[in-house]
Amino acid sequence: MVPKYKVWKKIDDVPWETHFMDDGGSRIKWIYTNEEDGTPITVMYIELREGLSLPEHVHRDQPDLVHVLEGEATMYVEGEGEFPIEPGMVVMVPPNTVHTIKDIKKTVRLYNVFAPAMPHMRAK
Repeated sequence: MVPKYKVWKKIDDVPWETHFMDDGGSRIKWIYTNEEDGTPITVMYIELREGLSLPEHVHRDQPDLVHVLEGEATMYVEGEGEFPIEPGMVVMVPPNTVHTIKDIKKTVRLYNVFAPAMPHMRAK
């Protein structure tokens, strides 16, 4: 069976959008979304600007996989507490777990993956 979603994409071809949790310069690329093409996962490439702290939040039905590519910040995960994040780290946040990225000292670039796919959250 041939999938209805595009099997491969070039990150550079995906447009930047304002990050839905910040209107101050952080950006997001929606690589794969269920709403766009029916893919069973959500994949985002995110850039969080220096000085930002995201609000604490929860993903009700999905684990949240964070793969840090660049930058320095602090991450909080309920049950684990706070810890520094740096390039090369992978963090798996369980569903229904409060978490945040805060105290961003150097712009953070990361991949964020959710399975099953997230309900769409694009900035309106």
